[in-house]
Formats: sequence, C-alpha cells, structure tokens
Amino acid sequence: MLARIERVARLIALAAAVMGAVLLIGAAWSVDVHPDAEAYWLAANRLRDGLALYGGPQGDETEIYRYAPWFAFAWVPLTYFGHDTAFALWRATLLAAMLASVWPLVRRPTPASLTLAVLMGGLLISGLPAANATPLMVGILVVGLQSRVGPILLGLAGSLKLFPLLLVAGYVAERRWLHAAVAIGTASMLWLNILAFDVLLYTQIGGPSFYVGGVSLFSVSPLLWLPIAVACAGVVIVLAVRRSPWTWLAAGAAIPLSVPRVWLPDAAYVLVGLHGTRDRIASRTLSGTARSASPGGTSVRESS
Repeated sequence: MLARIERVARLIALAAAVMGAVLLIGAAWSVDVHPDAEAYWLAANRLRDGLALYGGPQGDETEIYRYAPWFAFAWVPLTYFGHDTAFALWRATLLAAMLASVWPLVRRPTPASLTLAVLMGGLLISGLPAANATPLMVGILVVGLQSRVGPILLGLAGSLKLFPLLLVAGYVAERRWLHAAVAIGTASMLWLNILAFDVLLYTQIGGPSFYVGGVSLFSVSPLLWLPIAVACAGVVIVLAVRRSPWTWLAAGAAIPLSVPRVWLPDAAYVLVGLHGTRDRIASRTLSGTARSASPGGTSVRESS
C-alpha cells in the first residue's frame, strides 16, 4: 500500500514539474523581452569598429556592457553573421548547454532526477528569450567542473558573474588549494584586463553598477535577505571546514538564495553543486569498497 502511494506521489510530483516548466516557458516566451545579449552584440561591434568597449548606449541598461573584455572578443566572430543569425546561433548554444546541464540527471533516470531535470531545464529554457549567458555557464560547469580544467572553467564563469566563485568552497572542502587558487586567479586576471580598456567611460554611463532585484530576497526586503545570506554563508563555511562532500550542493544552493541580484535561471546552479556532491560521495563509496575488498582489508563479517 505504501509503495503504491509513493509511486502515485512521484507521478504527481513529476506531472507538477512538467506543468510548471511548461507554464514558465510559455510565460517567458510570450513576453517581448529586450535581450541581455544585445549588450554582448553591441560591445563586440564596438570592438570590431575600433570604438570604446565600455562606452555603450545610455538608454536601456541591458545594453550596457558589464562583463570582462574577453567575452566581448569572443562575440566578435558572431558579428559577421548579422544580428538575427548571430542571436539564433547564440540561443542554439545556450540550448545545447541546457541539455548538457540536465544530461547527468536523465542518463540514469529516477523519478526524482527526472523531476529535477524538468524543473531546472525549464528554468534555463525560460531564459532563452533574454539570451543571458547563465545556461552556458551552468552547462560548462556541470560538464567540466570536476575535470582537470574545472578551475579554469570556474574562473571563466566567475569573470562574467562573480557569484559562481562561491563554488570554490567545494575545492576548499577537499583541500584542493591549487584548484581554488587557479579559479580565483583566472577570474582575477580576466577582470584585471579591464584596466587596459576605457573603464572610465563605464563609470560615466552608470557603472560600476549591478542590477539588484528581480526575484531575489533582497528585492523583497534587505532585512529578509541579510540573515538568510549570512546563514547560507555560515552553512557553506561549516561544511567546508568539516570537509563535507555536501559543500558543493550547499554552495550551489547558496547562489540563488544569497546573491542580491537573482533571476530564476540562477537556481540551476544547484545542478552544478549536485553534480559535484554526487561525484564526491560516489568516489568515497568506491574507495571504501575497494579498501574492504583488498587483501589487506578487513570486512565486517571477517572481524566478527
């Protein structure tokens, strides 16, 4: 009886996730959104034409380029395809990154993993009209954060938006100090390049400023956001000190909860933390099994 109730509950949860994702995607795509990618496009065109990188438009704030210089250079090849084609290629890249971010969940599907994949995938797809870089960052971190180039990828993400560097706590928990230093150093070096450009024009346009609000707790009330942000930081620090594999998941969850500027696709950073935590737990389980199975190991049955 209980097993049947559990199966029904799982089906209801999955159906609710599918319905929520469909509604969210439909709402996002039915609204005429001024793409964040317009800022990338305009900045790349200014570079190509020999104009000031940070001397952008003073109208819509989404057209103000607030990112490290390397990202604008990466967009320069797209400017030769024309506006519409460039945006189509960029959104196709974001869609591919979204699929990569949920692939670990659907590769060996369970009701829980499918439900989470639908929810997080729906959030990332809902951001495609704005064409913000978030799906790309989440995708590359899910795929590559635990690889040898993981610290560099984390540094790249941190050079676009500072808050992915919260995931450095995962390296700290594992006492991989070199990985943490490489991630922070990569982000720092990419940002320091801004000094070689017209950063003073950026300050005249309205920066250095960051959008604060959206669906964040800060937009509701700073007094509500502050204790939750402090609590999130405290949990991540305690887990890192205790070398807990759950540090990755806590750091990923802290991003949408503690960052003052949040929009819904940012919740997908949970996928990055989940992937890191699952890998660490799996490696610990495998190493423990290997030790107990080795000739010098002692199993529970043998010791009894």
